[in-house]
Amino acid sequence: MIIREYVEQMFKSVPLTEETYQLKQDMLANMEDKYEHLIAEGATENEALGVVITEFGNIDELLTEMGIRKDTEKTVDHYPTMESDAVDGYIKSRQTMGLRIGLGVWSILTGVGGMLTLFGLAPTLNMPGVIGVIFLLPFLIIGIGLLIMEGLRSRDLQAYQSPFVLLPDLRDEIADRKKAYEKSLAFSIMMGVALCILSFVPLLIGLWTTTLSVLPGIGLMLVLIGIGVVFFVYGGNSYYAFTVLLENGKDPACFEEAVKADKRMKKLNYIIDEIYWPVIVLVYLGLGFIIGGNVWSWSWILFVLGGILEDTVKALFESIYKS
Repeated sequence: MIIREYVEQMFKSVPLTEETYQLKQDMLANMEDKYEHLIAEGATENEALGVVITEFGNIDELLTEMGIRKDTEKTVDHYPTMESDAVDGYIKSRQTMGLRIGLGVWSILTGVGGMLTLFGLAPTLNMPGVIGVIFLLPFLIIGIGLLIMEGLRSRDLQAYQSPFVLLPDLRDEIADRKKAYEKSLAFSIMMGVALCILSFVPLLIGLWTTTLSVLPGIGLMLVLIGIGVVFFVYGGNSYYAFTVLLENGKDPACFEEAVKADKRMKKLNYIIDEIYWPVIVLVYLGLGFIIGGNVWSWSWILFVLGGILEDTVKALFESIYKS
């Protein structure tokens, strides 16, 4: 909306504090109320917009009275702010994403499990083994489709991976909701673990039974593991939503410094992703092809050590940037 964009431009060079943020929200609400009132009285959109901008269009005097000076060399050009509706929308999106990703994995595992089951039963039921492949294909298509779809939708949530303004009252509300969700997370983990353990039962039955192939037992095991994955991914994504909001939601008073630290961390992540890991892969391949022998049996440890070193470096730099 034009009024919202106009207000954003007016406050673009104003230092962000709780006071100025509230001032911006109040001014936006007053301008929108005035605009709607003029429209209701019969004014055209252009006339109403002109009156509103004329009446509210200068904040310099108000800032002077408040003792606030505009910063002409701001390091942050735009302050993304998350209000209650945006927060609820993000949490619901994460929950939906977790459910669909879990169902996608379950669909693939169920397709593979069904195929193995039919392969194992084919000789007993006197049916062609190709039926197993036919059973697999629709589940595979649905599962891969869900994973691709959610991968594309995740781009819409990238704004939450960088610092944004989160006022203290809303932060407290999110923290309370996160704590309240811990019981649901514990239930999801418990169900996921129980199903994964239970999945070994059909496998063991298949191993002990001499009249049937072990493949149906493996197939049912995969189906149960898939259901467990749904619980893991859904519960984990829902809880992760609260964590992201609390970690990246910043108080207005320290927002600019948080943005600077975030930019430095992104540079570090770029170096790690584009240089560090490719070098490790090259070293791994070089050891294997140049030295040869039994190097392949132990050189995979490079990736484990690389991951540990990456986490250590990130934690070190993050503590430096936040201090």
